[in-house]
Parts: sequence; C-alpha cells; structure tokens
Amino acid sequence: MERCNPHAWRTPVVGDTALVCDVCEYRMDLARDITAEAQAEILREYRRHNGPIVGGHFEKALEAALAAARELASDVNPESSEEVGA
Repeated sequence: MERCNPHAWRTPVVGDTALVCDVCEYRMDLARDITAEAQAEILREYRRHNGPIVGGHFEKALEAALAAARELASDVNPESSEEVGA
C-alpha cells in the first residue's frame, strides 16, 4: 500500500505508542520517531487540512501522548538517560 500525502493522522491519546494514519496505517513511534521538526511538520500539515480549531485539539492531544510515551520510554530504559550524564 502506498503512503498517503499528507497522512490522515488519527488523534492520539495518552497511552498510545504510535501516531497512526487512518488511511494507509503508517506508524510513527511517539517516543522514538517524532522529533521536534517532525512534530512541527505534522502539526503544520494537519492544521492546513483540518483548520485551526481542529488542529489545536490535535496539537494538545499529540503533546500529551508524546509526553506520556517519552516518560514511559525513559522509565523502561533508564540506562540510556544515565549514559547522557556520564
């Protein structure tokens, strides 16, 4: 199946591990794949296609899901955070 352009991202919720496209089912790991640049691009495209109000709701949901996924990832793999300070 071909990737969408742009993706029709499913609104994430806290507890999700990935951002998923409803059309092509492409997945981006919330803790690993979504950099600040990727997040900005996702939000820009989402707002452009869905408007500022829906885009604002999506942004809040994405930020909450990202924070939870990153916190869980750091709890699961604490040695990676220790290596940074060494």
